[in-house]
Amino acid sequence: MKRTLGAVAVTATFALALTGCGTQSEAASGDSALKGDAASAVCDAVEVGAITRCENFYDDYWPEIDKQLDALYEEAKKADDGTLVIWDWYELSPDVIAQFNERFPDIKVETRGLTYNLSSAIISAKATGSRNTDVVSGSITSMAAMYDEGFWEKVDWASFGVPEEYLTIGAPELMPDSINGTLIQYNTEKVDAVPETLDGLLAPEYKDKVSVAGYNAVVFAGYGMAEGEDKMVDLIDELMSSGNLKLLEDQGAPLSSGDVPIALNQTLFNPNPALQVSPFEHAGVWAQFSGVNSDGKNKPGAALWTLWNAFDPDWISLRMTDERFASTQVPFAGLPAETFAESTGLMKTNSDALLLGLESGAETETQATRDDWQAMINAADKALNG
Repeated sequence: MKRTLGAVAVTATFALALTGCGTQSEAASGDSALKGDAASAVCDAVEVGAITRCENFYDDYWPEIDKQLDALYEEAKKADDGTLVIWDWYELSPDVIAQFNERFPDIKVETRGLTYNLSSAIISAKATGSRNTDVVSGSITSMAAMYDEGFWEKVDWASFGVPEEYLTIGAPELMPDSINGTLIQYNTEKVDAVPETLDGLLAPEYKDKVSVAGYNAVVFAGYGMAEGEDKMVDLIDELMSSGNLKLLEDQGAPLSSGDVPIALNQTLFNPNPALQVSPFEHAGVWAQFSGVNSDGKNKPGAALWTLWNAFDPDWISLRMTDERFASTQVPFAGLPAETFAESTGLMKTNSDALLLGLESGAETETQATRDDWQAMINAADKALNG
């Protein structure tokens, strides 16, 4: 279930493929036939950076969403013989599917992990008329081309009980289910602390000690959004020319061994107890979304999965506390503070850092700034990779 922002070069290729795959899906051109009847509630709102938290979510919103899940389950069992297809960056683990089936035993989940081929596989399935994924997912920038071509069904998530406040960062049909962001990962056996800014990594003491993956230019995009493209490109050039920053496609092993003890990356999934993460000034922290594929065959099942995965309190509690699910993303920051207070292990490490970043003014993608973010990621990619 771990997701990542893919390389911009691949995104551009997908956009070209989409341009040639025909007109926007008719199913996505109007309101979806999927519609709930949940009673509305009033959010006890707390701002967490760009995200609105509803502290009363599980008291006032979840009971209505829970009722909607029961109705969706009945419809999902009838659609495509109860088969639910989920393609994502990585395939779902058997443990995750087992948790879903514990509540919804008559749904057969079929999963594939496609990494950089995810969007092209969805495009190809539509073009050939073959069975497509029912669930679509991504961040605002990583899914831009897919969204523009109509693969996200225009589901009214508020009708299923989702707070309106959760549906303002992205387009309304994008259901936020998690957060991710850029963090400095470091080996505490080799460095005691890391700078609070990316500029701080220019210090001579960090020569040969910092890495970034060539496909992960997004780690600089928040800095660019705050300081401007020219300053971002100059920073990348200085970090590279000084020898402080190395391009490594595999950052994990050198980070864990301490050979390159600092990694510009995202959330941490290495259980090495010596590793820690830290937010930094102008880091990007963004929402990630799931939704219903307009070309899917089990749309009730897709809505069922999306709501369960984002909000079910038993499932969320397991993600926060059970190391079997440490590689799942940090739940959406709009959930109550007490949800995150119970976190342990790697989930605590990641959630504490991302929430601190949000509270400290992290840069956050929105639907309105999507194209500006994509342009900044492209510029950073060019500076890193030529």
